Amino acid sequence: MRSKTAIILLFVIALLSISALGCKGEEKKPEPEKKPPVVIKIGAVLPLSGKSAAYGNWIKEAIELVKDETNSSGGINGSQIEIIYEDDKGEPGTAASAMQKLTEIDKVPVVYGSWVSSCVLAQAPIAEKTKTVLMAEAISPKIREAGDYVFRFDPDVRISLGKLMPFVLKQKHLKNATFYINNDFGVDQAEVFKKGIEEGGGKIVFQEGYDPNATDFRTALTKIKKLKPDAIFIPSYLEMATILKQIDELGIKSQIYSSFPFENDNIISIAGEAAEGVIYPFFFDSESSDEVMVKYQTDYQLKYGRPSEGFAALAYSGMTIIVDILKKVGPNPDQIKNELYKVKDYPSPFGPVSFDEKGDIDIPIYIKTVQNGKFVVLNK
Repeated sequence: MRSKTAIILLFVIALLSISALGCKGEEKKPEPEKKPPVVIKIGAVLPLSGKSAAYGNWIKEAIELVKDETNSSGGINGSQIEIIYEDDKGEPGTAASAMQKLTEIDKVPVVYGSWVSSCVLAQAPIAEKTKTVLMAEAISPKIREAGDYVFRFDPDVRISLGKLMPFVLKQKHLKNATFYINNDFGVDQAEVFKKGIEEGGGKIVFQEGYDPNATDFRTALTKIKKLKPDAIFIPSYLEMATILKQIDELGIKSQIYSSFPFENDNIISIAGEAAEGVIYPFFFDSESSDEVMVKYQTDYQLKYGRPSEGFAALAYSGMTIIVDILKKVGPNPDQIKNELYKVKDYPSPFGPVSFDEKGDIDIPIYIKTVQNGKFVVLNK
């Protein structure tokens, strides 16, 4: 009996041992650690503080809209987009440092911005040296020759003033003054305007630049008043509101012309009635019924609670093109550059857009003005 019991016990122990060995053999191997999703980094250098901050932050909003739309719909072939923002404050030296950091440390294939011409011209040599695509929103003619990797989603000033000049001459505004911000943006426009006026049979009786940090413009404006010009051309940024108020205070009755950055609701808010009747060229018709424009405005309004202005719309279009190219060729700067030169008739809020052999776009330009506190198209 005892021997039977011993045999049974030994049998049970053997079964348990075999079972344990079997379980050990079937023990699951730990699953390999999941790698985080691949992220494609894109740089953005913009004036996010300082006097041009409104423009830079509008552009940032549009870039964020493209990023969110892209990431929520699967990203770039499964990879999420990350935007690395750098604030250049509208200062060329800061813009160059930001570009250096994005290209050498972050190793981004594309940088969007800056918005200030002087900043773009400071970034361009770095873009060429590092072979990084730079997509700018700036209008200086010098940018057209800035390099093979430099593109811009903003018409050259020669195009916009080329549309304005016939209008000025048609109004018989032949005796003109030019008062401009003293940087690449202002200097280049003053020269293009002067050339157009003189070729059209008019003359410039006053041409002077002001310090970008100036707040009191009365000395120069008093000189202009004595000359009684038919018109004054003032390419400037947000300080345009102060200039207009001081023009009104001094009783200057000349017609005022300006350029792209004039379309800024903050200028009307500050200048009030002094902004009425200012005439300027611009590329954005917010009332357009174009299908792409309507969708863009709907999406922008949904995200930010207000309609988009023009510079954000440019950024949205430029970034959408970049995203589509990234989906096609990946984050390879040389291939991105080559594909950008091939862009033809791309649908945008401005209509079909294409890049020419110098990386510039050509979009419709309207002549606009301020009527009853609103920006309106004159030559629809």
